[in-house]
Order: sequence, then structure tokens, then C-alpha cells
Amino acid sequence: MAQLTADERLNKIKIALYGTPAQNYNDEQLTFFIEEIIDELVDGGVKREVAESTAAVGCIAIGVNDIWNYNAGGVKHSDQFNRRLIQLSKRGGAADVQTE
Repeated sequence: MAQLTADERLNKIKIALYGTPAQNYNDEQLTFFIEEIIDELVDGGVKREVAESTAAVGCIAIGVNDIWNYNAGGVKHSDQFNRRLIQLSKRGGAADVQTE
């Protein structure tokens, strides 16, 4: 797994959600949600370097989708998000992250 810049992460999340990184009308809102999910991963026991790596992109995309589609009364994360969070929390951290 490699570390990602914020722009690289945003583009990967847009590909996961929209199929293309070309749309950019809501990049500010999407970036806010991405940062919220990364903080949630870290608070849930995922090392920050893992949460900001390529390994977490799928989980972040699922989490953003969960937030985006919330109903009144709060966000309920999907089972897939929760499973992936647990898996990511088992990753070793810096030793598992490549800096290319």
C-alpha cells in the first residue's frame, strides 16, 4: 500500500463513487467527507498512515457514500464499512506503507 496525497485520494474516491475523476462541482464537500471518514477510521483504531494509504480508499469511498445518503437521525454505516474498518485496524502501519 502506498501513501496518497489529498488530491490523489480525492481522484480515487471520485472514480469509486462516480466512475470518473472528471466531475469537480462538489470537490470541497467531498474533501470534507473524506477527512471525516479518515478521522473516523483513526478514532476506530486504524493507524493514520494506513487510513491515508491506497489500502483504505475503498473503505473511505463506502464511508463517504454512507454519510452522503444518511437519513434524519444520524448516519448508519454499512456492514461493509465496519468490516473493512476492522480489517484496516489490523494493519501494522508504517512498515506496511510504501512511500513511492
